[in-house]
Amino acid sequence: MKAVGWVAALCWCSTPAHALITTPIPEECGSAQQLEAELRRRLGPNVEAPHITLSPEGSGYRLLVEVGSQQRELHDQSCQELLRAAVVVSLALSEPTQSEEQPVAAPEPDARSAPRRARPSQYRIAVAAGAGLHVGTTPKPTLLLEVDAQLRIARLGLASGVRYLASTSTIEAGHGVSVSALGAFAAGTVEPWSSVQARLGVVGYRLFGTGFGGVQPAQDSAWEVAPLLGANFTPYRHAPFWASIGAEAQLNLIRPSVARLRASTRSSP
Repeated sequence: MKAVGWVAALCWCSTPAHALITTPIPEECGSAQQLEAELRRRLGPNVEAPHITLSPEGSGYRLLVEVGSQQRELHDQSCQELLRAAVVVSLALSEPTQSEEQPVAAPEPDARSAPRRARPSQYRIAVAAGAGLHVGTTPKPTLLLEVDAQLRIARLGLASGVRYLASTSTIEAGHGVSVSALGAFAAGTVEPWSSVQARLGVVGYRLFGTGFGGVQPAQDSAWEVAPLLGANFTPYRHAPFWASIGAEAQLNLIRPSVARLRASTRSSP
């Protein structure tokens, strides 16, 4: 399980239609064109265009509607319901604006002098600490500790980090070996859904072993390199923290052996 700090930023865009949709509406929620057409029909041509943001968060969605200095924020698991609510909220916020309008419209400010809306960054940076169970590299299953850093751009990203495998040992006929490891990995990531992440990359470990059972202990080290394939699921998300669980598989291309350390301990005088 991981707990991380993160910075989420939504991309900004403006459309020439009546409503300003400040983030792309998720495909599963509905059509931005239909929303704009409904707002144009209900509000009329002389009402200030509402700014609408519909984005995923945790296990649901967040709706933000802004009209002038007023704004309303709603949260729900159904983005379709929030999309329909956007029309109702826009009408409610626009009523005071309609009553305050003068018969003669004021001249519009020069577009060159009007302040521009700040464009939020599309990049998200996350740092995570995690722990788990590792099987296959050391003689026995062992504790894995990890620090993970990620750079995400929309649904794609890059991840890298360092790992430590706690020492574990095996004994045969009074002779054995104790093995621990330090590792690092790099991977590309993709998020097909807001709560699911898949990654594909490569991981390498430097194993450190100590043979025992002889007069003098023998020490050695070896490399292990493998491609990795993993997936994470995030059941809890509350900015700036989240918690996730995951699984990962690796195919060892360079696999170390502890046989030499065992042989060394047995041949000690």
